[in-house]
Amino acid sequence: MNIVFDFGNVLVEWNPARLIQQHYDAPDGKAQFADALAHTLINHQDWLDFDLGLIDSHQLAERGARRLGLEAGGLRAFTDRIPHVLPLFEPTITLMGELADGLHGTHRVVYLSNMPLAFATVLEARCPWINRFDGGIFSGRVKLAKPDAAIYAAAEAQLGLDPADTLFLDDSPRNVHAARARGWRAEIIDLPHNDESVRNALIAHGVLRD
Repeated sequence: MNIVFDFGNVLVEWNPARLIQQHYDAPDGKAQFADALAHTLINHQDWLDFDLGLIDSHQLAERGARRLGLEAGGLRAFTDRIPHVLPLFEPTITLMGELADGLHGTHRVVYLSNMPLAFATVLEARCPWINRFDGGIFSGRVKLAKPDAAIYAAAEAQLGLDPADTLFLDDSPRNVHAARARGWRAEIIDLPHNDESVRNALIAHGVLRD
């Protein structure tokens, strides 16, 4: 079976409000409004363009600063810091490594993640375990993003995925539904019990034994 991992909230934690609280050194003091700032910063076309590789962190900061009334330098410094400090879900990474090493049967283990190009580059240098995958797609490199059907089609073509023999693990219901629409098996990974959720999904599809 092909097992396809998302990154955010499957292998690494993606909690923008917490990142803002802990790592946004804002001279304008806006970090105190972490939840509101995370919502207006991340849930916007600007961030999607960043994920798609259409703009870089400098352009993202300039746009966000104008739109949100923030200081552009502080916003860019925060954005550039994110991939260096993303918390890792070690139990899930260990399980992914076991699957890649064939300890639970013969499976191909790949990834499909919405990830800005700059983030992907940092994570690849920071996390040697990424090399254990049999390949993968980051949105910033192909200029496509989930849940657009085109990125699933690209994954099928580039990674040689047979939809009927592919299990996709992602924290977003929209992304999971889009995968199922193409005939993939797919399961939503729930927090806060990330590793348990991943393990249960793998058990449900016969990859692991209960």
